[in-house]
Amino acid sequence: MIKFFVKSFLIFNLCSFPLYAATSEQDTRQQTQLALKADFETAKSLYEQGQFNQAYVALESLLNRAPANALVNFYFAMSAAALKRNDQAIAAFDRVLMLNPQSVRTRLELAKLYFDMGEYDLAHAELDRALNANLPDAVRQNVLDFKTRIERQQSRHSHATTLVLTLGYDSNANNDIGAGNNFALDGFGGLELSGNAEAQDYSFGQTLVYNHSYDLGERQAWTLNSQIVGFNRLNKDYSQNNVTYVGALMAPTYQHDIYKVAFPLEVDRVFVDGEGYLSNASLGASLEQLLSANQTLAASYKLRSMQYAGENSIRDAWSNIYSMSYRHAIGKKPLILTANFSYENRQQAKEADSDPASLTEKILKLNASKVLSARWRLIASASFTTTDYQQENWLFANKRSDRISRFDLGGQYQLNRVSLVGGNLSQAVHQSNQGPYEFNKTQANLNYTYRF
Repeated sequence: MIKFFVKSFLIFNLCSFPLYAATSEQDTRQQTQLALKADFETAKSLYEQGQFNQAYVALESLLNRAPANALVNFYFAMSAAALKRNDQAIAAFDRVLMLNPQSVRTRLELAKLYFDMGEYDLAHAELDRALNANLPDAVRQNVLDFKTRIERQQSRHSHATTLVLTLGYDSNANNDIGAGNNFALDGFGGLELSGNAEAQDYSFGQTLVYNHSYDLGERQAWTLNSQIVGFNRLNKDYSQNNVTYVGALMAPTYQHDIYKVAFPLEVDRVFVDGEGYLSNASLGASLEQLLSANQTLAASYKLRSMQYAGENSIRDAWSNIYSMSYRHAIGKKPLILTANFSYENRQQAKEADSDPASLTEKILKLNASKVLSARWRLIASASFTTTDYQQENWLFANKRSDRISRFDLGGQYQLNRVSLVGGNLSQAVHQSNQGPYEFNKTQANLNYTYRF
């Protein structure tokens, strides 16, 4: 009996071993798949947060474990493209298309990569293949628009025009300190004078910007960029504050890899209430460097000549202007952070008993722009300006020093491919050691923008 049970036990175990081994192998495979999925979701999250370096490393490791996984290859290609590792990106996109030739999104992303590389014929070919698929009408239109953009880029000439219409409100149109507020004339023993009542006004503004670019040689090398700007603001009650501005810029520009260098030449003229007020001419140089796929650093220098009309000609001056800016885009629906600092040293061009023009000015601007959806964008900014004049003013027995703090909050809504509406509310605080220049104001604007 014992021998029978031992024999039966051995037979049972020998027969059940393949079943147990198969079950164990299946569990291991399932656990491997779950671990792969978890690691992929982590890597994908890194990419969507804009952490492209970390995503690239994580996805590269996943490729060693799952070289035939289409999703791993796709997001590895997207991370590589974001880091300008174009060869790795193209190879990964090609692997996705071998695994899934019907992947329209892969073809569109590959076309975008080719476009960014200046390989316009290859981009065209990928878009044509995408158009052979059964696409929704909106997607098909976007592909056709992209093809049109490529065709324009292949031409040596490219054009863009923007029209902006603005309705504005200003709580203190004449920049007065306000009735009931006094300021002292220290040069007259502290004599106090009263301010005038603050006056609000409404305005209608029109801005037209035309941009033109001409390819001087090989693509992604030398181009000649030009811009013409016209602006006009008409005030409802205080026509003496009407402003017209016209300006033109020409900038030979060289771009290679992550660097862009430009040498802008600018001229502009300002009219106040229909009469010439100020003419400017400047030349300079700027350098822009791409630190990573989502970070940019720029610096510039400008030498500017300022020529005033009529009795204001005493204020004619030369300026040296230095600036530096940093831009960082975070996330797939990016939060774009920008910081800009500029320093101006202005010297009066003509000798005079008084010197209202010589000054130093420092400006710090901080801007945050958040893409909320395909149509909505929120914008907030703050700027801080410090202006110190060099000449002592005998009327106030001191050197004028101004401080301006301005805070803006606004938003934009994309109506369609060529137009958007927006609004902006700002509060400015003007502080000065000379009374007439110390005041506050609130401004609000509604804008309509049309691009053609």
